[in-house]
Amino acid sequence: MEHLVAGLAARRFYLDGRTKKQIGDELGISRFKVARLLDQALRDGIVRIEIDVPPEIDLELSERLAARYGLRQAIVVRAADRRQLARVCAAVLAQRLSDDDVLGVSWGQTLHALTDVLPRLPRAAVVQMVGSIPAADLQVTSLELLKRLGESTGGPVLGLHAPMIVDSPQIAASLRSADYVASTVAAFPSITCAIVGVGSWRPHGSSVRAALPPALAARLDAEGAVADICSTVLNAAGEPVGGTTVADLSIAITTDQLRAIPDVMAIAGGAGKATAIAAAIKAGLLHRLITDTSAAQALTG
Repeated sequence: MEHLVAGLAARRFYLDGRTKKQIGDELGISRFKVARLLDQALRDGIVRIEIDVPPEIDLELSERLAARYGLRQAIVVRAADRRQLARVCAAVLAQRLSDDDVLGVSWGQTLHALTDVLPRLPRAAVVQMVGSIPAADLQVTSLELLKRLGESTGGPVLGLHAPMIVDSPQIAASLRSADYVASTVAAFPSITCAIVGVGSWRPHGSSVRAALPPALAARLDAEGAVADICSTVLNAAGEPVGGTTVADLSIAITTDQLRAIPDVMAIAGGAGKATAIAAAIKAGLLHRLITDTSAAQALTG
């Protein structure tokens, strides 16, 4: 008989949405007795709870990665390529964004894969956080990514019509003061959510490194650089290196401005990115991470 009552209580609670007090009133028992019956229903198999996770997501590794680094969210995609990572990112954006958000976007190979998979998104404003990288081997430009995101949200779009790295601090300062750049830079503090790539600081892993003068790149190598994110270059401990040298040559969001964004999501995969990803997390620049199995295993191993 108690199994029957437990089953009835479980049905009312899980399927009908009744509270424990409402169920107790209906059955003539206390809400504490209802709680015990619900526990019994789970223990005895009267109720079986299934969590439907897409097969391409490794939930256990995702949870382990998030716990290891104190992330708000980590999603590990099994054996992912850039398009798979981008598809997951697009799904998270569709769930995360609201009409009141201001979405910041950086650049990168995986981010650019978003252009083919973006769904209709809430009407958020979109702000480009870094200028273009001429040295980047990208089939889709940063401005094209910005345009596609703007088409998906239908909200206002603010672009950075300037290169990210220029030849001198004087040129950078002049560009930042130009109206067509200054209006976008002024919007950086209003960004509420951002999607970023993470560069691995090596000759073929970082477009920022490739765009810098060779002497400056060598200096940052000597200072232990392992990662770049927007205009910030980090060592393995997550500490910025190079002082203001890169920032002085950049048209991009600063380290402090990036750190002030309430919700920053990185998309980066591959075991070779693990050190760079860890540095960005240690720097306090990331809240969410979408990555693949090889990077996640390297990060948690």
